[in-house]
Amino acid sequence: MKILRVAADLYPSVVGGVGIHVHEMSKEQVALGHEVTVYTTNVDSSPKEEMIEGYNILRFKSLFKLCGNAFSPTMFFKLIKHRHDYDIIHAHSHLFFTTNLCSIVKILDKSVPLVITSHGLIPASGPDWLHKIYIPTIGKFVLNSADLVICYTDKEKIRLKNEVGVKSKITVIHNGIDTNLFRPITDKKTTNQLLWIGRFTRGKGLDYLIDAFGILAKKYPKLKLILVGEGPEKQNIMTKVVHCNLQNKVIFQDYCPNSELCAIYNRSDIYILPSFEEGVPRTIMESMACGIPVICTELPHLLEMIKDVGITVPVKDSNAIVDAVSQIYNNPETAEELRGNGRSKAIKQYSWDDTVFETIEEYKNMLR
Repeated sequence: MKILRVAADLYPSVVGGVGIHVHEMSKEQVALGHEVTVYTTNVDSSPKEEMIEGYNILRFKSLFKLCGNAFSPTMFFKLIKHRHDYDIIHAHSHLFFTTNLCSIVKILDKSVPLVITSHGLIPASGPDWLHKIYIPTIGKFVLNSADLVICYTDKEKIRLKNEVGVKSKITVIHNGIDTNLFRPITDKKTTNQLLWIGRFTRGKGLDYLIDAFGILAKKYPKLKLILVGEGPEKQNIMTKVVHCNLQNKVIFQDYCPNSELCAIYNRSDIYILPSFEEGVPRTIMESMACGIPVICTELPHLLEMIKDVGITVPVKDSNAIVDAVSQIYNNPETAEELRGNGRSKAIKQYSWDDTVFETIEEYKNMLR
């Protein structure tokens, strides 16, 4: 098949869940014998066109950005001109202008098969008022323009149908990771380090994590917290860390290549994700695959995922984070059980090979 993948983010220019997913999916589909081209926005000094890992990349300049979302008219004209060069157009996330453009192309030409993957119904960035306006209007329109919508969980499928009013066919294909890359080290020992990885935005709940760590640092004097990533709120969080006199215990690290993340997970005892909203975070799956217990907020679609591999806490509740960390640290047998459960669950339920295979099968079903 000739596949056109359209995404605002692409690894390694953007290190995040969607960008990595797009890169890995494209790479693996090429390995299976398919021809893949990716349209994306140019966010750095990367070439306008290049070949990476066997797939072709075309990067387009943006006219403007809104909430970090780039709008590129030249991409739209390219889509219009070359839409029939491909068997499938697969756009990623209904929240991006890039997917909006694919929807317009679909409306103009019904013969173009369009797949949209939802990487989470509501983003962790951007103001709430904007989400409340966008999702039931433009977001609904975009999703209903697709021949097929892919989401990660049964709960999100229900939300897309009942809350958003999506009439397009919806199928559930779990997100996945490479469990050969992300794996535990042997003879894992306590490192007294907590870990968070992500984009520094308000929706990630980092203020509450820092407040919790301020309490934990007094309770466990050897404890450290490492924060890995970039984003608009990073400076504010760094300022808060200094204000709380935690600068000697909180370590900030820029994004690193995906291949190096396994070592960071394995140097940590617990992964913490206090977000207000999330899709199905790769970081949770990567933690599980590395045998690291997880603490995350009680988001409905993540409850089953976290069951037996970690602890969930209420949103915006620093004290609950403190209690969850203490529960794991004070019960070594529980921590060991969570580590083993996480690795086993990652292998059985979040295999990247399954994700790629099921996606290809859905393409074939559409073209029959």
